Amino acid sequence: MFFERKKILFLAIVFMIFCILAATSELITESSPFEEDKTETKKYIITFYSGVSEETINNVKEQVVNSGGIIYQEFFIIKGFAAKMKVPLVHTLTKDFSNILSMEEDSVG
Repeated sequence: MFFERKKILFLAIVFMIFCILAATSELITESSPFEEDKTETKKYIITFYSGVSEETINNVKEQVVNSGGIIYQEFFIIKGFAAKMKVPLVHTLTKDFSNILSMEEDSVG
């Protein structure tokens, strides 16, 4: 009889732990702050007017990198660079930086 009570108590504790874990995992999956950002990214070529300062170009690069983008090529004859970045950032950059001459989607590779 003593062992049956221990067995029932043990099963009750296991069941309670299972219920707590199941409820906790539901809460985590519903509102997890660690969800992957699924914003579409594309490759763009960004060029600047000839008189633009290096500081301005570096500010644009910094904003691209800080928002999760990657600069994969820099141009020196024509001031500019190529970057893979989130599509909404394109509109932000063209609005915030008047020194950008053009921003086109990179059609090569």
